[in-house]
Amino acid sequence: MSKSVFKKPEVYDTEESVVRRCLMCRDHFESSWRGERICKRCKSTAAWREG
Repeated sequence: MSKSVFKKPEVYDTEESVVRRCLMCRDHFESSWRGERICKRCKSTAAWREG
């Protein structure tokens, strides 16, 4: 049997903030982590809290 040459992908996990577009209002905001896609202003609205 031959050995597999597949390697685990490298993680590009930076702790730096990135400017993204909010999925609700489409304004640019500074995202502090990879999964943050809604700005703080939109998260504070009743529409966001009610789901």
